[in-house]
Amino acid sequence: MKDIILIVDDQPASLKVLLSLLEDQDFELRIFQSGAQALAGLAHFTPDVILLDVLMPEMNGFETCRRIKARPELADIPVIFMTALASVEDKIEGFAVGGVDYITKPFQQAEVLARISTQLKLRRKTLKLKAAQETLRHQKIMLEALLDSIPDLIYFKDTANRYLGCNQAFEIFFGKKVQDILGQADEAVLPAAAAESFRSRDQALLAACASERSEEELSGIDGAAALYDILKSPYIGPDGSPLGLIGICRNITELKQAERRAEEERERLSVTLHSIGDGVIATDVVGNVVYCNQVAERLTGWNSIEAAGRPSAEVFRLTTEEGDGQHCPSPAGQGLDKCSVLIRKDGRRLSVADSCAPIRDREGRIIGTVIVFRDVTGERKMIEEMIKVKKLESVGLLAAGIAHDFNNILTAILGNIELASFRLRTEDSETASLLADADKAARRAAKLTRQLLIFAKGGEPVREATALAELVRESADFILHGSPVFCDYDFPDDLWLIEADSGQISQVVQNIILNAKQAMSAGGRIHIRCANVEGEKEDALPPGLRQGRFVRINIQDSGGGIPPEIMEKIFDPYFTTKPDGNGLGLAICHVVVKKHEGWIAAQSEPGCGTVFSVYLPAARTGSPAAAQVPRHETETAKKSPLLIMVMDDDEMLRNLAKIQLLSLGHEAVLAADGMEAVCLCRKLREDGRPVDLVIMDLTIPGGMGGKEAAILLLAEDPKARLIVASGYSNDPVLADYRSYGFRAAVAKPFSRKELSRAIAAAL
Repeated sequence: MKDIILIVDDQPASLKVLLSLLEDQDFELRIFQSGAQALAGLAHFTPDVILLDVLMPEMNGFETCRRIKARPELADIPVIFMTALASVEDKIEGFAVGGVDYITKPFQQAEVLARISTQLKLRRKTLKLKAAQETLRHQKIMLEALLDSIPDLIYFKDTANRYLGCNQAFEIFFGKKVQDILGQADEAVLPAAAAESFRSRDQALLAACASERSEEELSGIDGAAALYDILKSPYIGPDGSPLGLIGICRNITELKQAERRAEEERERLSVTLHSIGDGVIATDVVGNVVYCNQVAERLTGWNSIEAAGRPSAEVFRLTTEEGDGQHCPSPAGQGLDKCSVLIRKDGRRLSVADSCAPIRDREGRIIGTVIVFRDVTGERKMIEEMIKVKKLESVGLLAAGIAHDFNNILTAILGNIELASFRLRTEDSETASLLADADKAARRAAKLTRQLLIFAKGGEPVREATALAELVRESADFILHGSPVFCDYDFPDDLWLIEADSGQISQVVQNIILNAKQAMSAGGRIHIRCANVEGEKEDALPPGLRQGRFVRINIQDSGGGIPPEIMEKIFDPYFTTKPDGNGLGLAICHVVVKKHEGWIAAQSEPGCGTVFSVYLPAARTGSPAAAQVPRHETETAKKSPLLIMVMDDDEMLRNLAKIQLLSLGHEAVLAADGMEAVCLCRKLREDGRPVDLVIMDLTIPGGMGGKEAAILLLAEDPKARLIVASGYSNDPVLADYRSYGFRAAVAKPFSRKELSRAIAAAL
């Protein structure tokens, strides 16, 4: 790359001479004839040397040079003045504005080339020196950044024990800036105690040209003492003599604390291994016992001294669970053993659960094994009990299936009894009395069936907004009818609705009232109070209930109370103190309330009666008044005859439903399964006689059930009114029938009145 020479001269003759002198040289020449032109041109290139005429019109060479040097990017370009002036004053002025040399006119080629060559060499050296300085500056910045990024305290001293530098951590710890530290002795930088320690040790190390590592406490600007690992070492010059000292101080307070904690942990581990509830045996790499804890001693019958050095298979002797005399390999060589019978030293047998893992050193080499085992004899017995429970669950599933078929049978019985009673329309005849007794017996059977379903499979509630006051009053009056026990009711006018299965909650109230009635056989009074409870405040709700709105029911009797020794068992299934009781009443109450995400508990004192408290979630919307509309108004809301389809696989139930609907003033169309119902609905709609309502059985053995048929019917007619019916009163479809497209639900067995309500609800 050629050196660029800028020539600025207004005299053509001078320019001609210079060009003749320089044109044969390896230069790139740029020429301007005024200072203004030169200043403008320098915005586009940077020359290596400027030859500048002094005597020029408008702007002389001195002013041009001054303006060039005012630009930082041009300040270091050498300017050689060209002039015929030879006075000292002119030369001084030229040097003052930044010139570096003079060439006097007339020009001599050798002089011109020599002066240009000299300045070019000086410029190259200057540029190289600047690059080196810039590199050193960057290295210094990186070194300072590196030192400042290190959290250890780092300092440098000269041989006179004066500070030459430090990192940021050192500044912060001792609360001084680096400019206040440089050149100072220890007394001016450190606290008195630290200064004395540093001075004496640092001087000794410099004198001996030796390194030292120690641990000592240092106190910083905040006065807090911390333990530091301090490394001090002299740095040596080219001739081998020390030039100064470097000190590095690392805070090891947390490390020492961790070491102490590790030691304490080892102590605790040793104590834990002796007191742990599981047996622990450690072996060496060949399987000989090196350690037994106290539980292992007790379970195996070997004490630590006797067991030490013996093969683990002799101390921890396993055999098959069947007890056929075959010994299992030692778990020390097996990892995890499936044998579960331990033969103690005295020959007794224990069921154990055991596992084995290798013990490794820091390099990962196996140096032994650890066997952990525990006595599971009691757990084995518990598993056997759980198997019994599973068998009971199987019985529950069977009971649920039987209850479904039984509900279908009861539906036919109750429906026919009800229709027969409806047609007789007399209350005095002996036949009517017999029918009433049959109806009562069938309803008791239906109630028992519902109890079995709820208890056997959980009984998912069919929830809807319900007015609690009416429900509680009806349920209690029904149980207390004709008895010497009376009920007081306290219901606030603004009592919230509850989101609940009214049939299940009625059963809860009836079971509690029945217990109270039996506890006051000679007569008495029951107080029932309901209240709204907001669960936003602390302790507003019983433990275990989430925050929210609840309605509380308190049922208090004046009986003899519940003995303390059986208080915890009252909600247990099959627990009863009555000779003719089945122990399901309160157990079912507990299941139902839990399924409603509520809470139930009892308080009692002997001789002072019992109080049952039930919390049920309040409904999100609706008002008490809306839910307390008399049911007969809802039932009679639609009196015009309807065309209603009944889909059920049981012919007897289909015919019964037809008669019930006729008695309600409606026309019935019958279908045996879902596919027949879909086809029949389609045909009637094409004939101009669309079905107003479809009542569908949920479960059709071997055919399409109500859930699948509902999808097809709604696909053809999104406004179709559907009612789901099932003998499985705990089926999830009944609990959330709206999500499946149904407008109402009715559980078998259902009465004519309940059927009428379902029709009204669907409409």
